[in-house]
Amino acid sequence: MNTAPRDHPEFRAEALRLSGERATRARTLDVFDPYTGMRVGTVPFASIDDVRAAFDYALAYRPTLSRYERSQILERAAVLLRERIEPASDLISLESGLSKQDSRYEIGRVADVFRFASFEALRDDGQSFSCDLTPHGKRRRVFSQREPLAGVIVAITPFNHPMNQVALMRRWPRARACASATSAAARCMRRPCSTTSIRR
Repeated sequence: MNTAPRDHPEFRAEALRLSGERATRARTLDVFDPYTGMRVGTVPFASIDDVRAAFDYALAYRPTLSRYERSQILERAAVLLRERIEPASDLISLESGLSKQDSRYEIGRVADVFRFASFEALRDDGQSFSCDLTPHGKRRRVFSQREPLAGVIVAITPFNHPMNQVALMRRWPRARACASATSAAARCMRRPCSTTSIRR
């Protein structure tokens, strides 16, 4: 197997995105195609201090977008994923070894999740109903309200289908997808797997 370092022409190295700004770091991480063993690019390596700073920024950040604006952002994300499915699936296959068909499916599914979340962003309604229990002979009115938990969602994505996992994490009760976090006006940090770090 040929393992001579070689950067793929389709791979564009990017700086870290921390606290809303781009940052470069001296430490880097080589990314390899698991199918050929060839290096496809290099990504910057964040430090523990970088992670803490990003978390503190996310914790202090208070978005002022309305639910309609959040819905439009999520819908736009779904449209962009569909429009760029070919180049994006090329990169997925390149860094994770997935077949082109599987890569396309992954992106399509993630786009579907973002589209679903765009509708969920508009559903912040609650329920109001009469209570059957009437203590002291008085009728009671019960009201439920949808309200996101305050805080920061930290998503650590695995190697297998990392794009899918970050969008479909509702299957685990302790985690919520970044798409769902956006629809609920929560903040989300994503830490990619080291072996699939291009898809940030």
